[in-house]
Amino acid sequence: MANEKKVVTGLGKPEIHRVLIRGYDLTKDLVGKITFADMTYLMLVGRFPNDGERRMTDALLTILVEHGMVSSVVSARLCYSTAPEALQAAVASSILGAGSVHLGSSEWSAKMLVKALPASSSPGDLDAAAAQVVEQHAKKKKRIAGIGHRTHPEGDPRAVRLFEIARETGVYGRHCDFLQRICKAAEAQYGRPLPANVTGAIGAIALDLGLPWQITKAFALIGRTLGAVAHIGEEIRNPMAENINAAIKSQMVYDFDNK
Repeated sequence: MANEKKVVTGLGKPEIHRVLIRGYDLTKDLVGKITFADMTYLMLVGRFPNDGERRMTDALLTILVEHGMVSSVVSARLCYSTAPEALQAAVASSILGAGSVHLGSSEWSAKMLVKALPASSSPGDLDAAAAQVVEQHAKKKKRIAGIGHRTHPEGDPRAVRLFEIARETGVYGRHCDFLQRICKAAEAQYGRPLPANVTGAIGAIALDLGLPWQITKAFALIGRTLGAVAHIGEEIRNPMAENINAAIKSQMVYDFDNK
C-alpha cells in the first residue's frame, strides 16, 4: 500500500548465517575483539569510541555496580527468596525503583543541565544561570538533582573520580563545568558544601559524550543490574533474606486506628 509505513532499525538484524549489529558481523567483527564498553558506546552512539571515550564509558558502567546493602539490592534478595525460579524478577525488582531519589537521578540532573545551560560560554553568564537554578529550587524547596549525598556529605568519591577521568580523557565539557558552577552557587546559597554526587557526574559526563538526557540513567541501570545479580549470587551461597525479614518484623508497629 502507498501509505504503508515500514519499521526500520539500524541496531541489529539476524540472518541465516550471521547477526548484524550496527552493520558489523557479531561473530566475525565484534565478539572476542571488542570490550563491553565498546559495545555499549556502539549501541548508544552508533560508532566505536576513541580511546578516551572507551575509558570514560567503562568508568560509567563500573561506578554504580555496588554501594552496599542499599534498598535496591535488599529488594532483589527478598524477591529471590520468595521466587527463586525467577532470577529476572529479582533483578527487575532491584532496578524498578531507580528514580529521582535513588539511583536514577542522573536523568533529572541531566535534564536540568540541558534546560538551564545558556548558549553563551561567558563565565559570568554561566554563573548567573547556575545561581538561577539554585534560586528556583530554593523557592520551591526542592532538592537539586545531582548534588549533595547523605552518605558522602563532604564529597562523593565516585563523582570525584569520574570527573578526574573525564578531564584525563578530554570528555569533560560544558555540562560538567556547569554542574560544578551549580554546586558552587548552592554552597553560597545554603552556607555548606554541596558537591556533585555520582549520579550528577554521570548525567553531566553522559551529556558531554553526546547522549540525550533521557538515556543517561542507562549507566546506572546497567551497572546496578550486575550488582543485583551479584547480591542474588551471595544470597544463594549465604541466605540473608530471612534475617532481613526478621529485622523488619521486629521494627513493625501496627496501628489500625490511624486512618
